[in-house]
Amino acid sequence: MWIQRTPEEEAQWQQSAEQDARSHGLMIGILAWSFVVLALSAGWMVSFSTGVVVQRSFGGTFWMRLLIFGLLGSPVIFIARRAESRKALRKSRLRTICPKCDTAAEGNAGATCQCGGAFVPASTMKWVE
Repeated sequence: MWIQRTPEEEAQWQQSAEQDARSHGLMIGILAWSFVVLALSAGWMVSFSTGVVVQRSFGGTFWMRLLIFGLLGSPVIFIARRAESRKALRKSRLRTICPKCDTAAEGNAGATCQCGGAFVPASTMKWVE
């Protein structure tokens, strides 16, 4: 059964959603950074406009290229983390639920559900047995 959250529980939900969004963004940022750095260090170049992947030697050893591309590619972590964190937080804030029939949706708070209930933000409701 869905019941209304208290203001303290809503604040706790907000903190939890922000923390989840930050960790999700950091994970995506690190994965993107490691993919880009490893691909460039191995000598792989990708042209997205033509869809061609070629191997090219930049000179030096793999470990030296790994260090250089790792340092040059480090802003990728911060850019991807910020973008993905914002997207995840926005998505969690837009999540809605119809307490009458347990239907979940996104971005339609106040709209009428097919069952006759109304969608409310998920941050304001909690499930109890």
